[in-house]
Amino acid sequence: MTFFPTVLAIGLGATIGASMRYYLTQLMNATFGNAFPYGTLSANVIGSFVAGILVVVILEKAALNETYRLMLLIGLTGSLTTMSTLSWESVEMISLGHYGQASINILFNILLSLLAAGLGVVLARYLFSN
Repeated sequence: MTFFPTVLAIGLGATIGASMRYYLTQLMNATFGNAFPYGTLSANVIGSFVAGILVVVILEKAALNETYRLMLLIGLTGSLTTMSTLSWESVEMISLGHYGQASINILFNILLSLLAAGLGVVLARYLFSN
């Protein structure tokens, strides 16, 4: 695949993923408040779950062309999940002296995202095992 179609495929997926992250964060803040970054946590967990499913569906089960793989795996799930926001929010908590909250934020994001990705893989393999 050449440069411009690659950029367009990733960019389309990234636009959708980033928009999903934004609105999910807005929903979580409206629901739970903004004392803890629930929006980032939910985006990372949901994005990791979706990535786990997509890895199985796209790489193991379906013969999608490279455009769709790039759009969904790199663009969509890459921009839905957010390590940079997790890092920034955690550093901000630490700078305010909220060490316990920062630790919980980091721990929950990493552990729950890994668990979600694993569950996505297991679920997709179970659902698509024929």
